[in-house]
Amino acid sequence: MPRQRVTVGACPKCGADELVCSYNYFSSDDLTIDSWEHKCADCGFRETVAYRSDDDDVGDDVDPRCCPFCQRRVDPENL
Repeated sequence: MPRQRVTVGACPKCGADELVCSYNYFSSDDLTIDSWEHKCADCGFRETVAYRSDDDDVGDDVDPRCCPFCQRRVDPENL
C-alpha cells in the first residue's frame, strides 16, 4: 500500500509545528481506498477519513485524491 507523509504546519490543538498529513492508497480488483490522516507528533491530535470506491455515500463532488483537511493533492500512481 503506497503511503505518503508530509509535515503541513501547526496543530490546531496545541499549536506545535508537528502536524503531519498522511495519505494511503489501496487497490485490489474493483476496489480502491484512499485514506487521509492528520496527526500531531507532539500532542497526539488526530483526524482521519477514508474513501472507498464501493461506498455509495461518497458524493460526486468529493475528490478522494485531495486531503479534506489541508487540500493537499496526490497522484497515487506516482507514489
